Amino acid sequence: MRIRAFLQQYSADESGAVVIIFALFLTVSMGFLAVGIDLGSLYFHQKTLQTQADMVAVSAVLNLHEEMQGSASAPYLDAGTKTVRGNALSAGALTTLSVGRYDYDPSTPTEDRFTHGSVSDEDLNAAKATLSDTAPLFFAQSFLNTDSTEMSASATAARFDFASFSLGSRLLSLNSGESILDGLLGSAFDTTVDLDLLDYQALLDTQIDLLTFSDALGNRIGAAAGNYETILTSNIELADIAGAILDTGLVSGSTDVLTTILNSTAVRGLNAADLIGMDGGAVALQLEDILAGVNVNVLDLLKGSLDIVNEGRIVEVNGLDLNLENVLNVDLDLVVGEREEQSGWIMLGERGATVHTAQVRLKLDLDLSPTLLSNLGTGVSVLALYVPLYVEIASATATLTNLNCKAAAQSDTVAIFDTGFTPFEGVTGTHVVEMFIGNFDPLIFKDMTTPLDPADLQPANFLDLSLSVLIFRLNLLTLQLQSHAGVGVSQQPVVEFFVSEIGGAPKTISSGELVNSTLQTLLDPNVLEVNVESESLSLVSSVFSSLLNVVLGILPDQLLGALLEPLDLVVDGLLNTLGIGIGQGDLTLDGVSCGKVILVH
Repeated sequence: MRIRAFLQQYSADESGAVVIIFALFLTVSMGFLAVGIDLGSLYFHQKTLQTQADMVAVSAVLNLHEEMQGSASAPYLDAGTKTVRGNALSAGALTTLSVGRYDYDPSTPTEDRFTHGSVSDEDLNAAKATLSDTAPLFFAQSFLNTDSTEMSASATAARFDFASFSLGSRLLSLNSGESILDGLLGSAFDTTVDLDLLDYQALLDTQIDLLTFSDALGNRIGAAAGNYETILTSNIELADIAGAILDTGLVSGSTDVLTTILNSTAVRGLNAADLIGMDGGAVALQLEDILAGVNVNVLDLLKGSLDIVNEGRIVEVNGLDLNLENVLNVDLDLVVGEREEQSGWIMLGERGATVHTAQVRLKLDLDLSPTLLSNLGTGVSVLALYVPLYVEIASATATLTNLNCKAAAQSDTVAIFDTGFTPFEGVTGTHVVEMFIGNFDPLIFKDMTTPLDPADLQPANFLDLSLSVLIFRLNLLTLQLQSHAGVGVSQQPVVEFFVSEIGGAPKTISSGELVNSTLQTLLDPNVLEVNVESESLSLVSSVFSSLLNVVLGILPDQLLGALLEPLDLVVDGLLNTLGIGIGQGDLTLDGVSCGKVILVH
């Protein structure tokens, strides 16, 4: 009985069971700990190997364009091997080291953005390194039957060299014609604007870097701080630009121009990319650095925005007072063509980046002093002289073809642009500049999709005369004029910039004094077509016919001498004020950013 009771009591006693459970748990825990130590060791080894691969790729990229000096291998390969050995690895750890081109395009899978190339390729910008090494195993070797495992790591580093440049949008002077800028503002907001020259001068005297401007613009449109790619591709309003400039506090003089825009109730939108373009996705990787180094004139920034807003609209400016001798009045109609897609006024990009300027058309109705034609003969009096002049300035393109990041001295060439004028070639003869005297239908004038065709030009009234023969007098005789001339040959297909010219004055790409030379052709007696207006012709009798023939005989030569200077002054002055360069080649290298190396994969 005692044995039976003891066995029952023993089987019911649970004391000491925790020791058994603890022993089992300790065994499992030690197993996990052993595996954890090995996994931690492998993870650390992998991270170290990845860091070493990153360093090899970066060192190779930094020596990508170095010249070979006595070594049998390429400098980038020497640099990569030296980096491997410097990290206590054998040379054999460098499995592969290849060079090529890396294009950052978000729409392309990451693994497809690197294209293998050879050291002789001019567009090399990346290196890809692969390292392999053996990592030791500790506890895991007891059940894996090995004391080590093979590991590998790869890295791709790219070097991005950028330039920022602008073409054909600059304000040359504010000496006269400030009401033209009033007209651009008035057309943008469908209202009348009347500002003083000093108001615009305050903007002309202010420089702003694009980083400061972009930060202020981002605050205005509610974009996340530092998200410059979003800011520079956002739809914005002209008021946002004016407000951002005001927010920077950089304008020390009059701010009436900016407050006029802010106070307007009209909405005029544009995309920021039309103002500041980015060519290539890689630009977005370094926007903060690039934008900080680009300074622009505030008035240029505002005028570039007005050009975009006014695309395709006819800007009318009546009663321009240019303060020119023998020029009584000038009325201006201006049409700005549409810019090429993704082509901002300022372009940020690598080699191959392109900026395009819009075609511009002007119609000038000039009221000139009758005294310019005071020698038409006895009995001939000039009552009025007016010239309807059309000016069409074709588009132009500049492409960054070479960026020399080794340039050190101020006289070294740092950037080369292709400024070939193939856009000026066409069946209907799109030229660097074309000029017409006569009349075009307003719809034809506004249609920027096709060049102006001389076949559509109609004669225009330009001269009112009175004729006297003895006791006979013809109080009003109107003559008509028609003429066309064009120039289309550029003398400078390539433009180079030195280090000293970064951020300096623009370089003008043109064929010389095209305004004057084209006007001379336009007023050439062999080109001019002068005739009597149909209603006036019925008034001409035999009494006046001989006198009229004398006038028509000497008038073409008289016009060349009388009209060339005033027309040249008017056209040249207006183009200067509007910042339009004949030949459309006002090219500025705003900044260069070289040697920025980024690990991209």
